[in-house]
Amino acid sequence: MKNSVLLYTLVFVIGGSVAMQASERTRNSFMREGVEAYREGRFQRADSLFELASSEDPHYAEAVFNKADALFRSNDMKQAAELFRAVTSMSDNKQLVGQAWHNLGNCFAQQEQWKEAVDAYKHSLRTSPTADTKYNLSYALKKLKDQQNQDQQNQDQQNQDQQNQDQQNQDQQNQDQQNQDQQNQDQQNQDQQNQDQQNQDQQNQNQQNQDQQNQNQQNQDQQNQNQQNQDQQNQNQQNQDQQNQDQQDGQTGDKQSKDQQAEQNGSAMREAQISQEEAQKMIQALNRAEATLQRKLQKRTQSNKKSEKDW
Repeated sequence: MKNSVLLYTLVFVIGGSVAMQASERTRNSFMREGVEAYREGRFQRADSLFELASSEDPHYAEAVFNKADALFRSNDMKQAAELFRAVTSMSDNKQLVGQAWHNLGNCFAQQEQWKEAVDAYKHSLRTSPTADTKYNLSYALKKLKDQQNQDQQNQDQQNQDQQNQDQQNQDQQNQDQQNQDQQNQDQQNQDQQNQDQQNQDQQNQNQQNQDQQNQNQQNQDQQNQNQQNQDQQNQNQQNQDQQNQDQQDGQTGDKQSKDQQAEQNGSAMREAQISQEEAQKMIQALNRAEATLQRKLQKRTQSNKKSEKDW
């Protein structure tokens, strides 16, 4: 059997003493029937019979071994392993104990528990070495190495997968952070543009308001200047009209004064005869009065011209 582990089969021991007790005969009867059922492939029936045999004598290691063997054939590896292990501590028969360790290793091998199988085969070799056990140990060691390599590969693959996942997570986080940073930068740029536009609009509005104020002030200044010019012109015209009126009034008054004076003088001369010297004095007095009046008119004219020049 070179492609799997080797299994030791039944150990069947029946005492040959004639003076055998009844319980022992019953035990052996159950053992014989169990072996027969085992050989016929009726493993559950064999298991029941071996159980009856062991119940007659709880320390009957061979019955426990055979029961464990039947359970193994029924593919109940867990229960079979417990019974094979029990046999290793309940019998002084090294061959039987060695076979129990061997089959315990087989239970572990069937479950691909190669480390436990290797330990069981080593116990079997130390107790009762056989070629089959050596073969099974070699086979288990190879499987253990393959399992360890597979476990290492699985671990490496898990580590690689984890690294890949971590890298993907990190890349995703970096990408998310970059996207968030870009969004923040875009928002800042947009906010700055909006603020700049608001500032520019406010500056333009302020400039328009200032220009309008300046224009209004210029218009008001121009209106004031025009009003002042118009008022000055009106004042100058009034002054000129007054000067003309005064000139006319002065000339008319002078003529009337002269005529009246001459009439009075003539009347006086007619009424009273005066000397030539007195008449000459009267004429000089009239001339002085006229000169005085002319000077007053001249001063008034110069004063009006000066006011017009100052304006």
